[in-house]
Amino acid sequence: MRTMYDAVTARNILAADGTPEMVAGYVDKIKLEPWSGSDWALFPNAVKVTIVKKASTNAGHVLDVEPGDATPVQAPGWVKMRRAAGADPSIYVQKSTWAAVQAEFTRQNVDQPHYWIAHYNGDPTLPTLNGITAVAKQYRGDVAPGYDVNSVADYWPGVDPAPGSNGGGSAASTTGVELMERITVTPPNAGVNTVRVKLSGTPGAAVIVRPPLKGDGSSDPMWVGNIFAWGSDKQGVGHNPKSDPNYVDRMDDGPRRFELPGAVWADIEYSARVDRPFEVDQF
Repeated sequence: MRTMYDAVTARNILAADGTPEMVAGYVDKIKLEPWSGSDWALFPNAVKVTIVKKASTNAGHVLDVEPGDATPVQAPGWVKMRRAAGADPSIYVQKSTWAAVQAEFTRQNVDQPHYWIAHYNGDPTLPTLNGITAVAKQYRGDVAPGYDVNSVADYWPGVDPAPGSNGGGSAASTTGVELMERITVTPPNAGVNTVRVKLSGTPGAAVIVRPPLKGDGSSDPMWVGNIFAWGSDKQGVGHNPKSDPNYVDRMDDGPRRFELPGAVWADIEYSARVDRPFEVDQF
């Protein structure tokens, strides 16, 4: 079992734990501002869980289903949308509403998602309802100065890479370097954009770009151009794929790995559809 903290104000979590194992924060807005890049950067070594409030937001690991955010009726549609984008989504809901949300998935003939349940009884035991055990439980709420405490299963599908897969958790990559983080990238527009990733600085440093998936399971085309990488001495380390005259920047054949030996960070140029978030594994 792991401990995760979430908060509207990211910095409040540091009052509970200066180096938390897991954190969760919002990435879209209804009234309150989502976490900024600098907020997420407060927790460089934490597993990061992204939450969305709006069922129209095609991003995030978790949809917040509670008054003022998404409704139980909207939850199955969001899950279908995220699955079509290649995600394995979860729903956050109060224990008192859990049965109604499960029933809505059954009514709309959508397979049940993973559940993060809120029940502030001080007991971290993960609850079970109708044969489904939650992957996370928010068992203490609004602890001063303003954060929540959660228990989390040792494996959270959709957040943690699958055991034995190419990276993640205790699973190692083919080069023996463990996955540092898997991030979801939501293109701000259909043009050429850049995302910065943090890497291990080892000889096995690499990224895997995972294109979004269509409803039939095939990859939605995207393009990866220059990848500029730097070492710990702040000097470029080369390995830009665009320097290969035979390089093809269009990706529609599944995930692609880019080896970046010695890199501690890299900027990846990409182009993808605005409504098709994709994922990047960082080694």
